[in-house]
Amino acid sequence: MFLHHTMTDTEILRSCEGCESPHLRLVADRLRQRVQDLSAIGKLAHCGRDAMMLDELIDTLQEIENITEGE
Repeated sequence: MFLHHTMTDTEILRSCEGCESPHLRLVADRLRQRVQDLSAIGKLAHCGRDAMMLDELIDTLQEIENITEGE
């Protein structure tokens, strides 16, 4: 467990599978959500980069803001 600071997010999640500790399960669940949020933000940023209209870019930025605020 002390090696978690040197592991990738995927490795941490894999090492926590089947864990019986409620605390570690909570940490793994939060990390899993963070990984999903970062993936969504990356996809939105890619779409925003290709946006042709200002309103599309504003909508994309709003979605990113909502994700970072936990909505």
